[in-house]
Amino acid sequence: MNLKSIALVLSGLAIIVACNSKKKSTTSTAVAPATPTTPSSPAVASKPANGVYAPGNDELVAIQSKFPDATLEKLKEGYALYAQGPCTNCHGVKNIYAGSDAHWKPVIDNMAEKAGISASQKDAVFKYVMAIRAAQTK
Repeated sequence: MNLKSIALVLSGLAIIVACNSKKKSTTSTAVAPATPTTPSSPAVASKPANGVYAPGNDELVAIQSKFPDATLEKLKEGYALYAQGPCTNCHGVKNIYAGSDAHWKPVIDNMAEKAGISASQKDAVFKYVMAIRAAQTK
């Protein structure tokens, strides 16, 4: 195993341990309020540092080059699941900007199974996370 693989495995284990620890309340103060965006808006400083916010057109445009089938409705479904649904029923929201794109796929696969969400819902969460990351101002 190379160092990158070990780091990925350790990250996944840390999330699993956190998920299996004492459940937190379903109400979370860590979720930032939805902030709509428009394609013509400049980089908005009010977006939360953890990347957890309701997606808009900027995020849709950013992800459609990689996932042409992505829709704003699908991204909003992913946001609801990630920030207000089964993900936060077990643990608080995680920083979407942490790790690499490759890091997120196995984490979401693993957590989706634990949360008991459908393949369609898992796809929505994955595309939401990838859209937020793709729209991140460098």
